[in-house]
Amino acid sequence: MILQIFAISIKELKVLWKDKEALALLFLMPAFFILVMSFALQGVFESGSKRQPIQILLVNQDRGEIAKKVIKDLLKNEGIEWISQLNGEPISKEQSEALIQKKEFSLSLIFKDNFSKNVLASQEKEETTTPTVLLIADPALNLQLLAPIEGAIRSVIERHVALNRIHNSLKKELDPFMKLMAYSANRPSSGRKNLIDKIFKDIEEGGTSNSGVIFSTQPPSGFQNERRPTATEQNVPAYTIFGVFFIMLTLATSIYKEKVDGTFQRLLAAPLSKTTLLIGKLLPYYMVNLIQIALMFLIGVIVFHMNLGNLPSLLVISLVISLTANGLGLLVAALSYTYAQINGFSVLLAITLSALGGMMIPAFVMPDTLKAISLFTPHAWALMAYHDIIIRGLTLKHIIPELTVLMGFSGLFFAVALWRFRFQ
Repeated sequence: MILQIFAISIKELKVLWKDKEALALLFLMPAFFILVMSFALQGVFESGSKRQPIQILLVNQDRGEIAKKVIKDLLKNEGIEWISQLNGEPISKEQSEALIQKKEFSLSLIFKDNFSKNVLASQEKEETTTPTVLLIADPALNLQLLAPIEGAIRSVIERHVALNRIHNSLKKELDPFMKLMAYSANRPSSGRKNLIDKIFKDIEEGGTSNSGVIFSTQPPSGFQNERRPTATEQNVPAYTIFGVFFIMLTLATSIYKEKVDGTFQRLLAAPLSKTTLLIGKLLPYYMVNLIQIALMFLIGVIVFHMNLGNLPSLLVISLVISLTANGLGLLVAALSYTYAQINGFSVLLAITLSALGGMMIPAFVMPDTLKAISLFTPHAWALMAYHDIIIRGLTLKHIIPELTVLMGFSGLFFAVALWRFRFQ
């Protein structure tokens, strides 16, 4: 019995060794997954730390002393990298908004004109404009990341405004204290007590009132949505893309079975071209992808009352994403020689590309290297397009760059797949 078990085991090892590519994928797949997820999740745990600071654009339109003191204090935060210049020139509000619109940055802090002057004037109860600080944020930025950043900035600003108020209040009230000390010894004690009570009441009111500063978080100009996105609006597009690209496993497996069964050879005996055969083969899977997308978004709308944005734009991007996913599926079928290879390639690509493309971890918190690599995945561009429509409130003309890149991916996948495809 032992010899029989040993003989069967040897046979299975030979079978595994015969398909070396599939055997290698068994080891490469978990290794790639560990590497990608570990590097990506490193950003989740270290984002906002000294090792991986969050980059925020800084625009100082004020140039006053209070704004300078606030900025000096903000620069001490090692978890934030403040960028105030581009090519040696101070960044303007318009430049910062354009950079956020291009998705090169996610946040910009702007001290409005006369911020310092208005802070001082408001303490003197003069007629003036309320001092204002703006935090321009990409609407697609995760609220769990935005809230602590917003709180840290707000606390520094309000602390400096409060310190200035207390300083000015003490300075203003010092003269009455000096006068009080100069009162004659025969002054009634009740008069001194009333004056002391009044002075401390004035200081207390000055020190405990609100900061009198408008701290506003808003999207950049051109973005229509004024609200923060819900978890559904962020997650449904991501998991939809993940599911759409998993079609490659089903598609490639079906093609492999038809090759093994000899169906392709019999179909080619009919009066039809290879192109017609492949289009007819791919069309059902393309339709399945579209039904997947419709179902996922329908769940989001019915169950979670999800906002879909511009529907024609949503349809166009869905058509292109499905085409790209089918192209990748055909490529896997063209490059694989066995079912084990198809399974390994499909799972490896589905998980790795999803992780790199921001489906599992927001690209905002990834290390810079992974952010750059993510742009070489169709998943990242697809997610950007969906977020532009659903979260940022944009329309078709704004997602032309994403559509162009996705069509480029699709063309590349189909070109290589057709070049390497075997009907035998």
